[in-house]
Amino acid sequence: MWDRGQHEERRRPDELPGVIDTIGLAYTRLLARPWIVLGPVLLDLYLWLGLKVTAGPLMLKIGEQVRPIERIGASTADFIDRQEGFNLAELLSFELFTVRMPTFFPSLASDEPVRLQGWRPEFGDGPWWLLAALVPLLLLAGYTLGSAFLLAAGDVARGSAPRFDARAWLSTSYRLVLWLLASIGLLALLTWPLIVAQGVFIYAGSPPINILSFLMLFPAGVGFVLFFFSVFAIVLDGATAGQAFRSSYRVVRADSWQALAFIVSFMIVTGGFPFFWRVLATVPPGTLIAVVGNAFVSTGMIVAGMIYYEDRAAVVDLSFPATEPGTA
Repeated sequence: MWDRGQHEERRRPDELPGVIDTIGLAYTRLLARPWIVLGPVLLDLYLWLGLKVTAGPLMLKIGEQVRPIERIGASTADFIDRQEGFNLAELLSFELFTVRMPTFFPSLASDEPVRLQGWRPEFGDGPWWLLAALVPLLLLAGYTLGSAFLLAAGDVARGSAPRFDARAWLSTSYRLVLWLLASIGLLALLTWPLIVAQGVFIYAGSPPINILSFLMLFPAGVGFVLFFFSVFAIVLDGATAGQAFRSSYRVVRADSWQALAFIVSFMIVTGGFPFFWRVLATVPPGTLIAVVGNAFVSTGMIVAGMIYYEDRAAVVDLSFPATEPGTA
C-alpha cells in the first residue's frame, strides 16, 4: 500500500496514491478515530425513535395555493398532498448534491416498514404557519450539524487534532449555503433554454418532452463530475464557492480518468450499501447494525474524498488566497 510518510514531500502526480490506496488510507485513519460517526448515528436514532414532526398541514396549505394554477396545478397539488407524511425532522440530515450526512433513515422510502417500527411519538396537528417557521430553523440546524461533521472528517483526513469550534461550524455552513445557491444558479444558467421549452410544452397541454429532460441531465452530470470535490475545498481550505469550483475543476482535469474512477467508486459504495442495510433493517437489532454500518462506510468514503482532493490540490498548486478553514 502507498505510504504517505515516505512520499510527503513529493509533488509529482505519478507518485500520488491511487484510488484504492486512498480509500484504504481513509478507513485506516477512520478506524483510529471512529468517534466521528457518533453524530450521524445519534441523529439516525432520533429519526428512528424520536419525535416525528409531520408536514401534513403545511403540505395541504401549499397544495391549496397551487391547485388553482391552470393546467399543471391539479397534478402538482396532488403530488404535494402525498408528501403530508414527510418528517420535517429529517431536514436535520444535511444534504448537498455531492455529499450528505451519512444517515440511514432519510434514504428510505416513506412506506419502508422500518420507519414504522419502535416508539414513534408524532406531532402533526399544529398550524401550518408554525410548521413553515420550523423549516428554516431545522435547515439551519442541519447545515450547522453537517458542517461540524465535515470539519471533523477533515481533521481525520489530515490526521490533525480534533477541534471544537462553533464559530467554524457556522462559518462553514454559511459557505456551504452560498455554494448550494451558486450551484443552483449555475445549473439554471446552463439549462434555462431547456427548462423554458419544457415549461411551454407543459403549459400548452402537451406531455413533457422526454428528450428535453434527458438533455438537462447532461450539463448536470458534467457539472457533478467537474465540481465533485468543491465541497471538500470549502471544508479543508476555507474556499469561497467560486474558488471551490475552480479548485475542483483543476483537480479533476489534472487526471480526469482517475478522478472519474474515484467518483464512481464513491457513488457505488455510498449508494450501493444502503440496499444491503435495508435487508438487515427488518428487525430492530438489524436496524441498529444498519445505522452504525451506514455511518461508518459512508464516512470513510467522505474522508477518502478529502484525502484525494488534498493530495491533488497540492500537486496542481492552487493559487487562490484561501482563508483558514472554518473562518469567514
